[in-house]
Amino acid sequence: MAEEIHKAVPALQFPVTGSRPERGAPEFGVVSWSGQEVRQLSAFVAERGLSAVDLFRAAFAVLLHRYSGQDDLTLLHLAPDDAGTCRATPVRSRVADHTPFSALTAALASRRRKLVAEEPLPPLTDLLGDGLHAGFLQGSVCQEGSVAEEHPAWAELHLLLAVEDGAGGPAFALRYDCALFTPAFISRLAANYRALLLDACARPAADIRELDILSPQERGLLVAGIGARALEYDREACVHRLVEAQADRTPRAPAVEYAGRTLDYAELDASANRLARALRQLGAVHGGRIGVSVSRTERMVCLLLAIHKAGCAYVPLDPSYPADRLGAIAAGADMSLVVYDTADAPRWLTRTGLPGVPLAQLWDAALEEDPARPEPVDAGTPTHLIHTSGSTGAPKGVVITHRNVTALLAWAHDTYSREELSRVLFGTSLNFDLSVFELWAPLTTGGTVVVAENVLALTEDASLAPTLVNTVPSALSVLLRRAAIPDSVSVVNVAGEPLPGELVDGVLSGTRAGRVFNLYGPSEDTTYSTGRCFTAPGTPRPTIGTPLPNTRVHLLDDAGRLVPYGVTGEIHLSGDGLAAGYSGDPERTAAAFIEPPAELAGTGRLYRTGDLARWTPDGELDFLGRRDNQVKVRGYRIELGEIEAAARRLAGVDDVAAVVVRAGGEQRIVAYVADAHAGLAPDRVAAHLETQLPHYMRPARVVVEPRLPRLPNGKTDRKALGARPVDWGEAGAGELTDPFQVRIGAVWAELLGVAAPGPGLDFFSVGGHSLLANLLAARLTDLAGRPVRVAEVYAHRTIAEQARLLKDSPFEPGGTDRTVIGTVLRESTTGHGVPGAGAAFFVDGTVEYAYQGHADLERDVPYTAVTRQRMTCVTKVLIACVALMLVDRGLLELDAPLAPLLPEGFRRRDGNTAEVTLRQLLSHTSGIDDSWEVWHDIDQPDLTGYVTGFRDYQQLFDPGTIFAYSACGTSVVALLIERVTGAPWRRAVNEMLLSPLGIKRIPETNDPGDHYGDEVATGYLWHADDKRYQRFEPGPQTVADDAASSFAVCFTTEDLVALARFALDDGATPDGRRLLSRELATAMRTPQIDIPGHHFMHAWGLGWLLFGPSAFGFNSNGSGHHNFIQVFPEQGAFLILLANAYPAFGVYEDLIQSLTGERLIRTGRPFDLALDDCAGRYECDGYRLDVTRGQQRLEYAYHERARDGSWTPLDEGELVLTGAGGFSSMSERNILAGSISFIPAPGTKDPAFVRMGQRVAAKVR
Repeated sequence: MAEEIHKAVPALQFPVTGSRPERGAPEFGVVSWSGQEVRQLSAFVAERGLSAVDLFRAAFAVLLHRYSGQDDLTLLHLAPDDAGTCRATPVRSRVADHTPFSALTAALASRRRKLVAEEPLPPLTDLLGDGLHAGFLQGSVCQEGSVAEEHPAWAELHLLLAVEDGAGGPAFALRYDCALFTPAFISRLAANYRALLLDACARPAADIRELDILSPQERGLLVAGIGARALEYDREACVHRLVEAQADRTPRAPAVEYAGRTLDYAELDASANRLARALRQLGAVHGGRIGVSVSRTERMVCLLLAIHKAGCAYVPLDPSYPADRLGAIAAGADMSLVVYDTADAPRWLTRTGLPGVPLAQLWDAALEEDPARPEPVDAGTPTHLIHTSGSTGAPKGVVITHRNVTALLAWAHDTYSREELSRVLFGTSLNFDLSVFELWAPLTTGGTVVVAENVLALTEDASLAPTLVNTVPSALSVLLRRAAIPDSVSVVNVAGEPLPGELVDGVLSGTRAGRVFNLYGPSEDTTYSTGRCFTAPGTPRPTIGTPLPNTRVHLLDDAGRLVPYGVTGEIHLSGDGLAAGYSGDPERTAAAFIEPPAELAGTGRLYRTGDLARWTPDGELDFLGRRDNQVKVRGYRIELGEIEAAARRLAGVDDVAAVVVRAGGEQRIVAYVADAHAGLAPDRVAAHLETQLPHYMRPARVVVEPRLPRLPNGKTDRKALGARPVDWGEAGAGELTDPFQVRIGAVWAELLGVAAPGPGLDFFSVGGHSLLANLLAARLTDLAGRPVRVAEVYAHRTIAEQARLLKDSPFEPGGTDRTVIGTVLRESTTGHGVPGAGAAFFVDGTVEYAYQGHADLERDVPYTAVTRQRMTCVTKVLIACVALMLVDRGLLELDAPLAPLLPEGFRRRDGNTAEVTLRQLLSHTSGIDDSWEVWHDIDQPDLTGYVTGFRDYQQLFDPGTIFAYSACGTSVVALLIERVTGAPWRRAVNEMLLSPLGIKRIPETNDPGDHYGDEVATGYLWHADDKRYQRFEPGPQTVADDAASSFAVCFTTEDLVALARFALDDGATPDGRRLLSRELATAMRTPQIDIPGHHFMHAWGLGWLLFGPSAFGFNSNGSGHHNFIQVFPEQGAFLILLANAYPAFGVYEDLIQSLTGERLIRTGRPFDLALDDCAGRYECDGYRLDVTRGQQRLEYAYHERARDGSWTPLDEGELVLTGAGGFSSMSERNILAGSISFIPAPGTKDPAFVRMGQRVAAKVR
């Protein structure tokens, strides 16, 4: 006892709402109440030789125990002594839940009497250290000049309960520090004390844990669930039925978008229906589970929807996970089938013996299935399994049902507008539950799922343009630092880890987003359980808000009791989102999903989250961390025990402890491994863990030592390990030898918290990860003066390698990065006065996009990824491709006469149609002359009549079986398609070509909802007199959605990317599905006929425009649009440009030169040249152009060299200035069709060359 009294009083772990100021006297408040209801205590105290004060003090100790969770606490007892002074006695209280209250009261009374007998007491300053202290006073706190006020402890006690005897019973008062507590909190504390005291008096023999501290009013609120509210929704609905209903409402709206490909709702629904039936054919049964190990594309979304339609649940199997991890998931998931990406089954799958199927094979099989919707599914059917980290070393599979997901969607529909859900970024792995919201919230409200590899894709691809982004705070920090949150984003959802207030402020003050949601929820409660919306900056510490509709939150202590307001408790969840449990693991299910305590009877099962929180006075939840070894690192939920279990599977590991440390401004995992025999190297342990754990669970550092520190009870001293300085590998790493290395080393030190990184350190072995790699790429970009991609950081992992990377590839004007394309596009459109444009460059398997300017200047509509432009000539590609697909299917023949199928209006010059073949027709439509565009006469409703109208059309040549170009060529092939398929050609194009390529359907009717709407850019035409582009409103005959029978379509930049990739891939889709045989794909880019030399630049083979010898401008000059596509077959690359201005040759050629370095037009605006200076003779390769100055325009004469060496005149006419980049030739014969551009000599404005198509002729005089 003597030793105990000399120990410092431990601080009380008590919830506070503020902090005491460093200077000035503390200010105290008092809450008082009468204790009449506890007057009848004589029997209880007399039987035990106690006093009422002993009982009151014991009850106060129990109250502090329940509020703080401390089993061992000390109260400073203040009481007057016989000398007329106040004596302060520190009474240590060991409060055990199973101790009867009467026994505790007696023990504390005995302890105090013994302490009072001890002499002398040490100075109070030695007893009271830092922190919060509480006391008990026998007397009044309201009596001025009392002996208690004179005691040094008076001002040091932050919370004091005073009890004074009175005629009407005891009088109680709580004196509190106003800087630490609010009056409302103290009033609730007083009410809890009164409730506890009454119950203790009524049941003194009850265990402490059984005593009630809640007032009736507070209990009513807590039992009902603070903030709980009901939201009506269809509890029998299934997720896929909600998507189907949306598909019925908006069949042509874009549903899924990925890498330039778009599926509308009708296509998504039909594809999923077919896939569902194909899955059934492979053995999928209602209630079964299907593994999904495929990459993130639009087909993944189709597959997930199909699995739901088949009545099955999907099991995410990330292909990037280690084989052992995937095998462990498969062992407990009870799957009947696994769908994978590769041609051959993954090795881990073959070891399991489970059946599998490649996605491409499944997709092909689905084409033969009925597109009708399968039979209904019960709402209680599981939708998916989410595997979370497990403390035993095995992942836990959380089983989620349709009813769970529809409850989440009911909240989403109630919380977010359709505009906010119109483009939701799908950037979260299927292995994490945020993906559930990202997929189904937009697809059940008419929005678009924008598929991306992850949320950091926003740092490198501005074309994604989402309206809502879901992410974790650590990734949000990167997006803010990279200024990568697009202007299109109106809402940011954040979850997964505590959200700092500065991130909320950064979003709301630094971006155009108007709402930030801080969301909380475990996978076991279907993604989200609580939330708080912020709309203005200035949030110091965001809470996790209030329960979502149809969810209730209860905070319970270790004994399963409801805790009062302001007291820390474990979050327990109930409601419609609660999962069914863990797959195949009844023990862990029973431990986590529990029956409610008696006071919560009727609430249904509770899920014990292991998360700690307390209710704020405003009825919101303040998140306080975990009660176990589960941690959140960069938003990932990780059981440290699983890391330790994985490490123990390596021979030689005696013991292991994984701890979380703070380094470089973030949390990192360090694994300490005990190896008494010194036979393990850290690299070997790290390599082993790479085969066992997904990337986010791998330790940032492995430390091997002979033994781990221990506590007296024999357990590992984790606190000591966490406090150690970590050796991040700086020592002995070598010196940084050149300026590049020094500058890169400084960036590493800042990002990683590494004091002295050496040139040979691996970035990812010293704490580097995907988020930091993204920030490093940005910093290296600043150092290099050229864009550095994240992939380059992964490929060059050391400072030495990164320094060589920057030195070996200095910045040059050309390049393939989006930043370079974006810069050229911005400068060129500005210089040429083009209102808006979109560009794409494909090389090395990667597409880079850039967008600039406005789709509509007057309405201030930006040009974006969803902007469409009208184009006509591309229809020849679509129709020719579908015709050859029909050849592949045996419905047409390439070289057989087509007389039975041809309309009467189509005639060769000799009037004979009997020998006309499809090969000839397709060759005809390949563009021998582009002087007539199909938009001129599309007001003819009937194709046969339309073709007949060209009966007297004069042919330009007499090349035997070669037909002159006119609109009838494309029309006739379209008519053949309609007669063979029995469907309008637009529908055939949609179903056979566009849908498989992920391109949005072209309109088939003039019905409302089947149009492109406001997605089509406004057109602008060049006016030579004003020397600028002016808004142009085309007539209705040129608008595709106003005339479904026309040959005009409206495509985005990404649509054309899908077509160009189809060309490069020999008629196959990106995932390997073949739409066209290799033989016909080769024929489509092989010239079938001899073309006169002066028209060679306009010939394309079997209608395959994409492989022509020059870029083909999809010249919708009738609507003020100019569109280009250039394919480089040998390099496997292509360039696409869409500009809402005609003409836009200059912008196109600026891009070509920036990417290839070829000498093309670099004149800027053509009117910078003096027309007189253009006059002269230009010659090259058997071509000659004589240019003279006419009265108003330039005049030309075009010659070609004959075999005898003489020059043959072929064409003459005028060159008309056309705006950005060149002139157009105008003549009766129109042989020199296309653009003519003059190129100045380097460093001058004097023309030295002329460009005719791809031919560049030098000025000879």
